[in-house]
Amino acid sequence: MKNYRVGLGFDVHRFSKKKKGLVLGGASIPCAFGLEAVSDGDVVLHAATDAVCGAVCLGDIGDYFPPKEKRSKGIDSSKIAGFILNKIKGKYQLLNLDIIIVSQKPPLAKYKKAICASVKKIFNINCVNIKIKSKEGLDILGGKNSMSCFVLAFAAKNKVLNGKRK
Repeated sequence: MKNYRVGLGFDVHRFSKKKKGLVLGGASIPCAFGLEAVSDGDVVLHAATDAVCGAVCLGDIGDYFPPKEKRSKGIDSSKIAGFILNKIKGKYQLLNLDIIIVSQKPPLAKYKKAICASVKKIFNINCVNIKIKSKEGLDILGGKNSMSCFVLAFAAKNKVLNGKRK
C-alpha cells in the first residue's frame, strides 16, 4: 500500500450578494449570489486541489497561491488545479475524487452532471463521484450563509499501473 496515497481537502466560502453566479468544479451555475473569495471562490476545485496536495504531500494551495498576493486575486481555480497537477505529472496518477458539496442553497441536483463532467476534464480522470448534501437548516460548516466542500483524493505512484509494479 505504500504506493497509494489518500488526501482530504476542505473549503468553505461565505455567500456574497455582490457577485452573481457560482463556479463549482469549473462549471458555471446561474444564481442570484456568488461566493466571497480572493479567487473565483470555487469551493469544489479548492477542496479537490487541496485533497490532491494532501495525497502527495505538497502542503495546500495557499502555499502556492497566498491569499494576500496580487496574482491570487480573481484567479480561475482551474489554473490553480492545473498548477498542482503539473507538479505531480509523471510522479503520481490521480485515480479517484470523492466530493461532498454541503449547502442549503441553491438547489444543485440539476447541475451535478455538469459539475462532475467539468471536474473529470480538469483533473483528467474518469472516476469522480459527487454528493450534494443539505445543511438541514442547521448553522453548521461555515454557517447558514455559506457553502462548503469536502473531497477525498486517491492517487498512486506512477510505479503502479493496472495493479502491476513497473
